[in-house]
Amino acid sequence: AFDIYHYNIADSRLPHHIQNGYEDGVFISCIASSKNVWALIMDAGTGFSSQVFDLSQNFLQKDWIMEQWEKNFYITAIAGATNGSSLVVMSKGTPYTQQSYKVSESFPYKWINKKWKEGFHVTCMGTAGNRWGVVTSRNTDYSYQVVEIDFVYPSEGIHQQYGAGYRITSCAATPDQAAFIMSITKESRTIPVDETFLTSDFPSKATK
Repeated sequence: AFDIYHYNIADSRLPHHIQNGYEDGVFISCIASSKNVWALIMDAGTGFSSQVFDLSQNFLQKDWIMEQWEKNFYITAIAGATNGSSLVVMSKGTPYTQQSYKVSESFPYKWINKKWKEGFHVTCMGTAGNRWGVVTSRNTDYSYQVVEIDFVYPSEGIHQQYGAGYRITSCAATPDQAAFIMSITKESRTIPVDETFLTSDFPSKATK
């Protein structure tokens, strides 16, 4: 398996990079936006069999998502830019059997708690300006999840959860708050290692 990453991509260049990746046999595993440009990671180890994406001015466009759900695509990555444009990636070949998502002006704690009780887990989240988008799925690899949210990077809480065997599986931030979803995987035989970099620019050196 191999990874490709692109960063500082403008809206207009995004489809070009994504289509090129598809031609090379890699799928998007992760996307993010900062200062109205995009970063994306594409890799050959996702297990996806096909993928569609939607770049639009509407954060989590309901009609488009419903249409893809009908075709057995599930949301696997979301991100939004400060200028309101947002990217939603949906894939085939996930283990998911059902999904639900929420867009809200504040972090949707209560909604997530309700979804946990219904057998869903958070599988991705993103923000657009001050709005949060959170996606939960049924039939994930996760057995337990917790949320760490703070006005600064919540390093103390995160390290405590590391000690209990949790690992970061989703994160997103508005200008005011950063939220991290930490999960324990069902079949976790080895403890995976996370490395976190706090940088003001894309951490290309650290990533390499």
